[in-house]
Amino acid sequence: MCKKVVALLLSLTLALGCASALAENTKHERVFAVTAADGTMKSLTDSIRLENADGLEELADKTVLTGLENVSGKETFTLDGETLTWQAKGKDITYQGTSDKALPVLPVVTLRLDGGEISAEALAEKAGRVEMTIAYTQPEAVPHLAATILLLPENGVSNLELENAAQFSLSGQQAVIGWGVPGVEDGLGIPTSFRISFDADHVKLGWMMTFASADPIDLACREISGRIGFDIGNELNGLVSILTAMEKGETQPFAGTVTGIASLKINELNNGLTSLNDGARQLSEGAATLEAGLGTLQENSEKLNNGANAIFAAILNTANEQIQASGLAEAGLEVPELTAENYREVLNAAAGKLNVLGAISKDAKAGAEKLTALLEQLTQMDTFVQGVHTYTGGVDQAAEGAKQLAAGAATLHDKGTDTLRTTILDAEKTAAGAVLPWLKEQLATAVRVYEETGSRVKDNGYDLRPENMKTVTVYVIRTDL
Repeated sequence: MCKKVVALLLSLTLALGCASALAENTKHERVFAVTAADGTMKSLTDSIRLENADGLEELADKTVLTGLENVSGKETFTLDGETLTWQAKGKDITYQGTSDKALPVLPVVTLRLDGGEISAEALAEKAGRVEMTIAYTQPEAVPHLAATILLLPENGVSNLELENAAQFSLSGQQAVIGWGVPGVEDGLGIPTSFRISFDADHVKLGWMMTFASADPIDLACREISGRIGFDIGNELNGLVSILTAMEKGETQPFAGTVTGIASLKINELNNGLTSLNDGARQLSEGAATLEAGLGTLQENSEKLNNGANAIFAAILNTANEQIQASGLAEAGLEVPELTAENYREVLNAAAGKLNVLGAISKDAKAGAEKLTALLEQLTQMDTFVQGVHTYTGGVDQAAEGAKQLAAGAATLHDKGTDTLRTTILDAEKTAAGAVLPWLKEQLATAVRVYEETGSRVKDNGYDLRPENMKTVTVYVIRTDL
């Protein structure tokens, strides 16, 4: 069982410290501490391995540790103030030291039996409902990822309840692992402690092991920053400016890089809507002008038709009078009264009869020629009258079409493009008004926390971090209960 516990603890240590193969000189720092339940320090040893990936003859380090001891070989060192120089001769160096410097994260245990605070020693003589809280305290608010493993006694624990923790079995013995992220800003909903509740019957608690590191959070912040590829704060400010202008119906400002593209596209959309609406308005106005002009022409159509009809009727009357005075009736040739509908048939018939008589009578032949000439004149006049009717009919159709066009163009503008433009602009204003508060408060807070977190966890360790050397720090804390 002991080997499995060690293996599990080692796995957690590697995970928390992100201790993968690093192709660069690296300072691996493992701070081993023993504390009491109330956080009192009992002992501390900082074990450091300088990974000499470049095979340097000398390795430069910086430290505030005392009682330095090489535990991997016989390489010597010189210490000048905080500057530590090892005669590495191409090898890795592992050394350790100690310090009275406070840990950046420290587990503190609070035990309550039936509501009253109690020590682990006194709990061994009692029975009741126990609430055990493990809080991670800090002298400074530097975010750390912390996990704690507690082995439960084989006897005396029942009805276990966990908050921000999980139960698992280790070689038949029950254990609990809880976690927290101390140092994060309040209100983010990220736990900074965990709690265990159980029914106790003379329970003897031994110890628990805590692993903590700021490096996973630092790595996550660096990874996010590298993948995003732009200044989040700057883009957020640009987005706020864009939405503020959108809410007011103003032209979008060009700000940032990603948000700048968005502002250009929004401006193009809004300008396009305005141009479309202006075009529809001009079409509506032009159609109304056309309708008015054709309406005026249409008002004169009846007069033109009546005038043409009156002229034709007058010419027919004159022709009828001339035929009656021509003596055709006395000569035995009856010619019906000419009308607009029968003049062709009547004159053709009469001229035909006179042409037959023209072979024996010059007067008949001359009469036939006169009737033929009259027919041609009436036909020309009839063609003119029909042309007037066709023209006025076209004007009427054009006027009706212009009326429909004007109505359609007006509808297109009033209920189409203008409504579309107004609807989209109103939607932009509504959306901007809804998003802005969230953007200014929640998202702005998240971006600020992200930036501040990245700044606080950057290059954060227990011992000093030398230049030109990556450092990975993990805290391994045994708490005696």
